[in-house]
Amino acid sequence: MNTQRFYPPSEWKRTKHNANFIGLIRLINELSIFVEGGNIEVNFSEEPTMIEIGSYMGESTMMFASSGIFKKIYTIDPHDGDEKFNKKYNITWDWVKTQYQLNTRHFKNISLISDYSYNVDYLFDDNSIDFIYIDGNHSYESVKKDLKLYLPKIKNNGVIAGHDYSTEYSGVMDAVNEILGEPNLTFPDSSWIYIKKNKSLL
Repeated sequence: MNTQRFYPPSEWKRTKHNANFIGLIRLINELSIFVEGGNIEVNFSEEPTMIEIGSYMGESTMMFASSGIFKKIYTIDPHDGDEKFNKKYNITWDWVKTQYQLNTRHFKNISLISDYSYNVDYLFDDNSIDFIYIDGNHSYESVKKDLKLYLPKIKNNGVIAGHDYSTEYSGVMDAVNEILGEPNLTFPDSSWIYIKKNKSLL
């Protein structure tokens, strides 16, 4: 199994891959606490549903599915477009998508939507999703657009989260802080969590 974040092949950058794994584990543990009623500010449904924007090779998708928390997981990724990681390591989108299929092959509750997130927001009703994880295009404008399009999809007292909330990706931080304010929680892999408490954010 090849992954970008957790166990990359030897020629890929290895620094911080332990933090990437542990950080996501801690985020998922926090979600399990929410499901069990350990945070009165969060109210997940009995059969929680999530959306992941930007699944790439599917390693985080596999981790979310392995948790057993979610009845249904929708992943949104066109597996297309300009990607620095592909260029740097001379890999194709077909190869990336093959890794996604391998990493998620054991889970029947995962559905891949092969498109850009801004084209498919209409597929989801407002106030219908328990958890959304944003890890697509990391530019300020793209993250801001994802937040504006998908925040209404989350139920009140649901959770929106994402990856790369760090100074390395200032566009992510700026967009999150502008639309939501500072996250409720951050993790060693630069993931973040924000609890949606009302409808007045946008």
